[in-house]
Amino acid sequence: MPRRFPKCLSIANQIGDRRVDRVLCAIFEREEKAYADAEKSYNEMVEEVEVRREYRHGLIVELMKLDRDFVLDECLAVLRAAEQEDFAEISRLIQMSHAAAIRAGEKGRIVRKLRKLG
Repeated sequence: MPRRFPKCLSIANQIGDRRVDRVLCAIFEREEKAYADAEKSYNEMVEEVEVRREYRHGLIVELMKLDRDFVLDECLAVLRAAEQEDFAEISRLIQMSHAAAIRAGEKGRIVRKLRKLG
């Protein structure tokens, strides 16, 4: 690995191999792992938001059973709006998790191709 590629050279030193295919394989393995970790964290965040949404929905159901007045209606409207925001956040997190899984799969395919070459 020539000296004019310092980043690749540092990776080559870390893995102990200066062959280009091995360095590329190490790079894509790291990216695959990063995307897989991101997918896991997004899924954990989805679970946390879902628990919060379920708890808030339980509150809404209980408050709807009470006598209605102006203050209660206003509070219910705020809680329902927050619940809708939670639905939007869950949707966004699911999309991000899906995108991370796709990227991890792409990186994994590249790693497998590089291993076949080496």
